[in-house]
Amino acid sequence: MSTNDEKTWLRAILEGKVKPGDEAWDRIWRERDFWRVRRTLREVGMMERGNLEFDREKMWRVIEAYRGEGRNARRRHQRWCWAAAVILPLLVVGGMLYFSWQQPKGTVVASTGVIESGSSRATLVMAGGERVDLASLTDTLLRQGEVEIRLDSSRGVTYQAGDAKVNKVEYNKIIVPRKGEYQLMLADGSKVYLNSESELRFPTTFSGKERRVFLKGEGYFEVRKDAAKPFIVTVGETDVRVLGTTFNVTAYRDTKTIRTTLVEGAVRVNDRLTGEAVTLAPGLQAEWQGGSFTTRKVNVNAVAAWVDGKFYFEEGATLEEITEQLRRWYDIDFFFTSEDVKHFVFAGVIKKYYTANEIFSIIEKTARVKFTVNGRTVVVSRR
Repeated sequence: MSTNDEKTWLRAILEGKVKPGDEAWDRIWRERDFWRVRRTLREVGMMERGNLEFDREKMWRVIEAYRGEGRNARRRHQRWCWAAAVILPLLVVGGMLYFSWQQPKGTVVASTGVIESGSSRATLVMAGGERVDLASLTDTLLRQGEVEIRLDSSRGVTYQAGDAKVNKVEYNKIIVPRKGEYQLMLADGSKVYLNSESELRFPTTFSGKERRVFLKGEGYFEVRKDAAKPFIVTVGETDVRVLGTTFNVTAYRDTKTIRTTLVEGAVRVNDRLTGEAVTLAPGLQAEWQGGSFTTRKVNVNAVAAWVDGKFYFEEGATLEEITEQLRRWYDIDFFFTSEDVKHFVFAGVIKKYYTANEIFSIIEKTARVKFTVNGRTVVVSRR
């Protein structure tokens, strides 16, 4: 899809010509060509899956960037406010996850500065060792043999193999640092969202009898179905094998566990050393630790919330677990003044594009804790 086509679709949504529930809206969330439009809609809170919130100000900024228009912003903004008043009620459909925590007016934490949220950033490592800073490039076309690599304005990478036969399969790697996230479309049309402090090693095109990629950290996969070539995610000591499905894998080194959560479809997770394996149905999570598996039913919306721009802390989430997510996204470190504070609990759904200071303030309102910010170190103490 060209940039002009994306502008046309986004403008149609702004003007209320394309609305949730109609055929054109369903097409956006179903067909491959619309993945960049989907990315933009997710960024402003318009999600298909279980949560439809709408950030009017951010949507306006996104459209401005797409249209490349900086003049007469106030006049256009007035027209947009009128359009938003018409279409906003239409956007609140389906199962809405109510966001009970309002953005705070200020923050009560002691702070030496504002800690901004993460953003789309990553490094692409080519087969020959060349490194490309993806955060600094947009609307760029690279070539690697017969494979085209497109970097677009929505901060995504798309791999597309040409018609000529690829004689040698080469591997690329995308490295997402702390305070980053990124997405890519593989050569088979499968989409991968990578969370902070994650890596994905993958072939520039798939040949042979399988599609295999290698993950470190956390990734959310929307796999294009191909019965002849199973899709395999190798992560640590395990393989996650699918034909076509949606699932999340978390495998950070410091946790020493591998969690595979199935959103839809079916997956089989196996230990390559012992041969032990489990097959998951939607809503189930397999946790591998120390050579064995356990399974449990989970809230997939909570597990996949990071893809939709949210922190979803379920009831019973401890501050130690919560700060582990915040550590990667904001690139900060936490120091607890006592062990018992680590086990204080908090529950809520918070937009992850808030500053860290604002999130600390929200948690302080319900938990008996205080966050003191000193540079990039945050002290957590009893209040």
